[in-house]
Amino acid sequence: MSTSSFSSILLLVGALALAGCQSGTEAPVAADLNSANPAVAEQARKVQELTTQIAQQKAVIETEKNKLTAIEQQLEGSKQNLEGIKKEVQATP
Repeated sequence: MSTSSFSSILLLVGALALAGCQSGTEAPVAADLNSANPAVAEQARKVQELTTQIAQQKAVIETEKNKLTAIEQQLEGSKQNLEGIKKEVQATP
């Protein structure tokens, strides 16, 4: 898989994770954002902001986990290639 394809997939996964995390919590907070009570509205804004930050951070973490997995796979492939090259060198007179 090319780096640009992998990056595109990671961005898509991150966006989906962000959307999925937010959908369940927006309705109650959205109503409170329009509250006539300024303290309720302000606290609802803080809740909404923190919920968004958590979803974004979870998406970043998932993206980084995927990057780590890809690097680990590359490392394993490189190790196997190294072993193959070493065997080839030993077999060549």
